[in-house]
Amino acid sequence: LTKLQEKLSTDKKGVMVQASTLGALEALLQFLREETKPPIPVSAIGIGTIHKRDVTKISIMNEKGCSEYATILAFDVPIDKEAREQAEEVNVRIFTAEIIYHLFDQFTRFMEELTEKRREDAAAVAVFPSICKILPQHVFNTKDPIILGVEVIEGILKVGTPLCVPAIGGLHVGVVTSIEQNGREQQTARKGTSIAIKIVNENNPTLTYGRQFDASHSLYSTLSRASIDALKLHFKDKLENEDWRLVVKLKKVFNII
Repeated sequence: LTKLQEKLSTDKKGVMVQASTLGALEALLQFLREETKPPIPVSAIGIGTIHKRDVTKISIMNEKGCSEYATILAFDVPIDKEAREQAEEVNVRIFTAEIIYHLFDQFTRFMEELTEKRREDAAAVAVFPSICKILPQHVFNTKDPIILGVEVIEGILKVGTPLCVPAIGGLHVGVVTSIEQNGREQQTARKGTSIAIKIVNENNPTLTYGRQFDASHSLYSTLSRASIDALKLHFKDKLENEDWRLVVKLKKVFNII
């Protein structure tokens, strides 16, 4: 009995799993916990038909801020008509299949799409860490827009990155609107790359290279607590260890607690 209790134990946050028999439930739980990477947490289990009360129970995941787990994985079980209607009302997904792998595939596909959407939503907030050195022999336009050749000394520079000069009181230089390497536009440039960047400063279009700042100043990505949190939540796998070390270094530069 203790072994069975262990197998049927649940997590505080996770999906609901419903199966046709106890044996099928055990098999599905084992698959989700031991054979999927990362494991899929399960907060509720049941046997037999899915009813309205089951949908109501798992809908609490929406209130807990874990909407991805407001999901029922239904393995070879019928779904009550009222339960389907309730699921639409309270934003609960029900995935059904007669083969364990198919259930897993459906949920994995949903999670991948959700992760991508969250990344897109977070992209406006997330700022990747970078430090760039201006190449004075490659200054193509000194203002509105400023177009410069730079070398990425540390980190990752991306289109959309706000740049500043900490050495001049955090002077806001502008936002990178394009990156070019060898005549080709790209979205990202990593450490060691020499590129041409276009910088637009909508708040201060008169800002001029050679007047307010010059090649003696390094350009830094402007980080904030919100941008670092967005990186940790949605882009952790896009940064390498040395990039995270740069985040720590820039926290000190910008006095971020």
